[in-house]
Amino acid sequence: MLQPGMAIVLALAAAQGDAADVEKGMAPATNPGSWVTNDDYPASAMREEREGTTGFQLTIGADGLPTGCDIIAPSGHGDLDAVTCQLIMQRARFTPGRNARGEAVGGTYSNRIRWQIPGKGTYPVAVAGFGLDPAQESWPRGAIPDDAFKRIDPAAHYPAAARAAREEGVVHMELNIDSAGQVAGCKVNESSLSATLDEAACALMRSEGKFLPALDSDGKPTKGIVAATFQWSLPREGTGGDAGVSIPSSAAFPLGEPGSATMTVQVGADGRVVDCRFSNTGKFGAAPNGMTPCDTFGAQARYQPFVDENGKKVAKRVILQSELTIEDAPAAAK
Repeated sequence: MLQPGMAIVLALAAAQGDAADVEKGMAPATNPGSWVTNDDYPASAMREEREGTTGFQLTIGADGLPTGCDIIAPSGHGDLDAVTCQLIMQRARFTPGRNARGEAVGGTYSNRIRWQIPGKGTYPVAVAGFGLDPAQESWPRGAIPDDAFKRIDPAAHYPAAARAAREEGVVHMELNIDSAGQVAGCKVNESSLSATLDEAACALMRSEGKFLPALDSDGKPTKGIVAATFQWSLPREGTGGDAGVSIPSSAAFPLGEPGSATMTVQVGADGRVVDCRFSNTGKFGAAPNGMTPCDTFGAQARYQPFVDENGKKVAKRVILQSELTIEDAPAAAK
């Protein structure tokens, strides 16, 4: 566990593939704060009380695995720089980006390690060791909705047919944002159960949508994808008609539908995740944008392999099964 004293600090998350062709950005599949710990501090550097910050850049393949590591900002100590690349190459894993054709793409990722002897720091660091660096902006950056856009009142745009039918619901959407910050496309991922409200939500996104565009690795505007929701709630009765602010209806219990989920992961004798399959019934285990828990491993991620009773590395298949059931509550004790 990373203790106060040494920290990994976010610097820049750089380009993945051709920025103009990237639909979904590359991202770390594991917590960057777990890539380096206090236990990794070189013993000689600790004895000599040598500290410093090492900036590095990884080249990531389309399978999410690092293929190269370059020191872009030396700490001034060769052993600290060398162990940085050694550890990051072994432990960093990424979920690949996707281009417009749905193909996996790699790219580059930059970050930095602040090597600081445990207990010697004069300011606190989060236990996980990870924090945003306020002096640096992270790129690529996703599209950011305008504040006024986020405060759209459903009552002012409610479809007459849906209002008359007393229809309400939440529309889950995938928005394609162009480099000017306009909504260029809208796809309903989860319906409100009203076709009228679904169509009206996408039409509203296209007509009123205002975003700060996504930025590529050079800080230049580019297209991006945003997962969004719009809640259609009828105005509360007796508040002066359409002039009132919409009051959301009570939310449904998040685990209100029976279902099951199964994830099967095959781990090779070399610790590589060679296959992962996920299936579910109902909404249990479902994630936005078609993602599944398998995406958290990245493509062909590698871990410490399983070993048998003789200490020999062996392949294993790991199966995780979960089931959600709903039944009548037991009678209260008298």
